[in-house]
Amino acid sequence: MRVLEFFVPTNKRNKDGSQAPLDGLNELVAAERAHYGPALKRKNGMNAEASAIYAMRAEHWECPKTRSVVTLTFVEPHDRRDPDNVFGGAKFILDGIIKPRGRKLYGAGAIEDDSQKWIDLRYGEIEVDPDNVGCRVRIECE
Repeated sequence: MRVLEFFVPTNKRNKDGSQAPLDGLNELVAAERAHYGPALKRKNGMNAEASAIYAMRAEHWECPKTRSVVTLTFVEPHDRRDPDNVFGGAKFILDGIIKPRGRKLYGAGAIEDDSQKWIDLRYGEIEVDPDNVGCRVRIECE
């Protein structure tokens, strides 16, 4: 079994300079209503892409042509956000690690696609660490 693990750090800061949580479902819905949803998806997807590419190069990882198990463990700065909002951030992470195709020009190519045909998505517990906010990604394949 092959395994690729990496951490996607938050790309946001609070007004006081502390780490803000990754964008979640509430931010995505607000962005779509304000007509900047694609820009928000691209910004967050490219953040995940950069972390994935770095890990892929270090591990000499090639995109598997088989079904993969993807486990996402979100790390929050506090325990105040609803889990459904936190897990909404999976959209950005998955978009950043799939192979780019069609009009979507970004994606690390760590997995073939994020459809049910290609991945089994699992969520870890939501952890709290105000100094290390982001998402831990683990990809397992045969």
